[in-house]
Amino acid sequence: MRDIGIVTLLSVAATAAAPVLPAAVHAPLVTAKSAEEFAGCFALTQDARSAAWAFVPKRGGGTFSNLGAAGVKSPYFLIISDRGEQRELGLENAAAGTTAAKGVSQCI
Repeated sequence: MRDIGIVTLLSVAATAAAPVLPAAVHAPLVTAKSAEEFAGCFALTQDARSAAWAFVPKRGGGTFSNLGAAGVKSPYFLIISDRGEQRELGLENAAAGTTAAKGVSQCI
């Protein structure tokens, strides 16, 4: 019993001492399209792929997501922010090849 406790303690200590890699920082994507033009294009691409989406508008942009849709285990978030002459796009939690990533690539 004592051996199990020592092994457990060493395992916890080794895990706690392991280095943590910082999260990858991706450069934001940009588009010259207006926020409305980009949002309309992205919505059409998602509809064409029968993908769930919702849009929450805000001044100068908004956020797309499939959070809360049936069957979605890992929702994406696409933030559109007006930056003067261009719009900055932040796509979070969407791997390459997903419907959200394809939609962004198609509409940029």
